[in-house]
Amino acid sequence: MDCSDDIFSVLKTEDRDVYELAAKECQRQQKTLQLLAAENQCSAAVLAALGSAVQNKTAEGFPGARLHGGCEVVDDIERLAVARAKEAFGAQYANVQPHSGSAANQIVLTAILEKDDKILSLGTDQGGHYSHGAAVSFTGKFFDVENYYVDKKTFLLDYEAIREKAIKVRPRVLISGASAYARTIDFKKFREIADEVGAYLLADISHISGLVIAGAHPSPVDYAHFTTTSTYKPGGPRGGLIVMGSRDNRRETTDDGQELQELIDKATFPGVQGTPYLNNIAAKAVFFKETLSEEYRARQFKIIENAKRLAKGLLDLSYDVVTGGTDNHIVLVNVSNSQKGLTGFVAQKCLEECGIVVDKYALPYESCSDAITSGIRLGTAIVTKSGMGAKEMDSISSLIDTVLKDVKIISDTEYEIDKSFSDKMRAEVEDLCRRFPSGAS
Repeated sequence: MDCSDDIFSVLKTEDRDVYELAAKECQRQQKTLQLLAAENQCSAAVLAALGSAVQNKTAEGFPGARLHGGCEVVDDIERLAVARAKEAFGAQYANVQPHSGSAANQIVLTAILEKDDKILSLGTDQGGHYSHGAAVSFTGKFFDVENYYVDKKTFLLDYEAIREKAIKVRPRVLISGASAYARTIDFKKFREIADEVGAYLLADISHISGLVIAGAHPSPVDYAHFTTTSTYKPGGPRGGLIVMGSRDNRRETTDDGQELQELIDKATFPGVQGTPYLNNIAAKAVFFKETLSEEYRARQFKIIENAKRLAKGLLDLSYDVVTGGTDNHIVLVNVSNSQKGLTGFVAQKCLEECGIVVDKYALPYESCSDAITSGIRLGTAIVTKSGMGAKEMDSISSLIDTVLKDVKIISDTEYEIDKSFSDKMRAEVEDLCRRFPSGAS
């Protein structure tokens, strides 16, 4: 879809300021290379559901047991979303109410843990997520968090080292999943470790859930007690999801006989959230239907192909690609090894000035601060959805290289780049994007 006035006709009339900003954001998405690993783009049908009258309904509780009247329609919407989520993930239980992936994690952890219970997770400085135990997060504030690490030489997960740490820590919950890990995660090994130490296994697959749905990455649903994900990273609306799998872990009980499914429901409402975002749940239902299509599933494999090609292109240009490549949609690059004084902060800023949008990212065991970083994180979901392939990945790696070689480093956060050069690069990027228009609307 394009950014035509028809889409925003009411908004244009009622609030010109917001209309113009929304249109400007649409143009930004269409004229720049969107290489953010944590982003995707949803369909027009998903956007339509988000903007529907379902937004107006309040309905605390679950279908058939709401605290409000007039819920017969939204009950059917939520039941449909649940059924489609279970089909997409091969699950026995699905909770579509979490407002986000972080909220899904909060629901699970508050459902099964007491204050100061122990969590073992991948550290945020190793590629883990804030909600897995960062000191500034609810997890770090209310629970006793220990971390496992990637190997110092390979930057790969060392499952024997994780096992040894788990035996030492004896966590109540073991968390698998990451925000910046480019290789396959062995959820079977994680479950074996969890079982050995008597821990629950929580698998957060927010970054790879689309790949999991398609079978392009091994699924944790058969192994984890709880699997969580955001719904926007795989290409749906903003929101979160909790599923429990074919081992039927939902029927497992705690020491006092409570079923895990019951605990999750109670922790959702009234524990953590009030009324769910029912328009988002409608949009989730639309998205989960889309994930069952052959087109969606084939695209997930193409996302990985493109990420591998992009990584190879950067390697061939002598960039330090972390772990030497990728198995998923993420490509991590240590830019500090490509030019003296270059930081992730400067790389992100100068690339964006030339129309290439990436994230600066802290790499394991680096000396830079989180605000500066030595790395950048790239993702291929959006450019793949727009139809780009191997040839375009080669062009993108060349564009990145051209920009990073031209920039003049002044400090960790300051640089100079000639305006005529950046204008030329932006024009090249816009030409590429024009040939492969995105689905932004």
